[in-house]
Amino acid sequence: MTVFIETPYIAALKESYLRSRCSACFKPATSQCAQCLTVVYCDSQCRVNDSLFHQLECQAYKNSADQHGVSDAVLARMIARVISRLRIDGGEPEQDLCSNISKLIHRRSWSDLLGHRDEVPRSERHWNQWLITKQQVKSFFGNQFDRIDLLEIFGKLLINRFRVGIHENVRDGRVAVGWAIYLTTSRFNHSCQPDLLQCSYDINMRLKIADSSKTFPETTAEFNQLTLSYRHQNDFRLTYPCSYVPTRQQRRAFVSFFFFNCHCDLCADDLRNRYAESATNRLCERCGDSLVLQENYDDSTESILTCLGRRKCLKTEEIVDCVTLPKIDNTEQSVDIYEEQLENVEQLLHPESILLLQLREKLFFIYQNRLNQFNLDKDQQLIYINRAIQLGEQLIQVYNIYLKDSSVYPKIVVTDVASLYELIGKTEKAKVLYQEAIDLWQADYDGHIDYRDLNMKL
Repeated sequence: MTVFIETPYIAALKESYLRSRCSACFKPATSQCAQCLTVVYCDSQCRVNDSLFHQLECQAYKNSADQHGVSDAVLARMIARVISRLRIDGGEPEQDLCSNISKLIHRRSWSDLLGHRDEVPRSERHWNQWLITKQQVKSFFGNQFDRIDLLEIFGKLLINRFRVGIHENVRDGRVAVGWAIYLTTSRFNHSCQPDLLQCSYDINMRLKIADSSKTFPETTAEFNQLTLSYRHQNDFRLTYPCSYVPTRQQRRAFVSFFFFNCHCDLCADDLRNRYAESATNRLCERCGDSLVLQENYDDSTESILTCLGRRKCLKTEEIVDCVTLPKIDNTEQSVDIYEEQLENVEQLLHPESILLLQLREKLFFIYQNRLNQFNLDKDQQLIYINRAIQLGEQLIQVYNIYLKDSSVYPKIVVTDVASLYELIGKTEKAKVLYQEAIDLWQADYDGHIDYRDLNMKL
């Protein structure tokens, strides 16, 4: 497995990890900076590596104890770190940050990144974030950056940053601890059917070719054609899964954030996308095609049923009926209510619709939350476990259908179902799924993370 590796140009921990993880490599650490008593490092080399980037924020922490309570100021600190780095190398790293790709492939610099300076003020979401970050920069660093175009830097950071997840073992999954800019990785366009899959387990970006029979190209032109999914990072521990395949709602949110469209086959073919997402069991009386469930923007409590006219139907785009679709969310309702809601949805939606898959995912993780958070008696716990297993097995079967349309194989669900079988004493079935889980994890991470917990189950 050939893996493209890139070291971050700049990186910053989230505030909640500043006192527990090294600001240079993001690994667990305890050695405090002697000046600010806020940032920690794992050894003297990391302290030296981070010293130039930490200098400005170190002074800010020393000058005001109030700064220690600032939350969600990671973008403000990243701005300071970028400015420090630009003063060193002008945006052109002296060392090659990439490995395992041809030297003939052009490496990007900071100036190659797009800041979307004209688009940010026109996006309410981005502009509000800019106003917050601007105030945080002022609070931290005073007037030091008055002669610098901070909005341009902010835009480049906001649009091009990647979440950094430290992957230490399979059972806990990746822990999202901070953000980083990877200059060359940022050249890849988004696709819901990407050529590259993330398999990072530390601060470095690691990408592998999705098609195991292919290798990384040798020329810049071919390298630039590779795609990556920006919608999700495929191994974070899920609490409320969004989706493993594209949806129209996700696409709109994606476009509004990144300022460009996805042009993969799934997103380009809106008719097929809508049908696959929300096809129902009800058929059009004219053409016999499945009616599709769509959002009713005039009444948020209802959804509408229409025929998409894929078979040149005369009832194309006519509203055939209005239905109320129950929402499944993790509130304090009883699991019995959620099950009843899902049962009602199953009677309406086509068995292979993506929307039904998503609702089943939500209920599966509600089961998991209930088992982990509530003091249940043994009988109730056994009922929940059996229900979760039944639903988990359904999910695994459906995932096999949609694997070709997704960069994310649900390793987590396979692992969780194996654990549930183990809880009720079905060890042989658990071992089969644990082995499947190990194979799936190793396909992405090889021997780079700790599999001991799963191997012990075998």
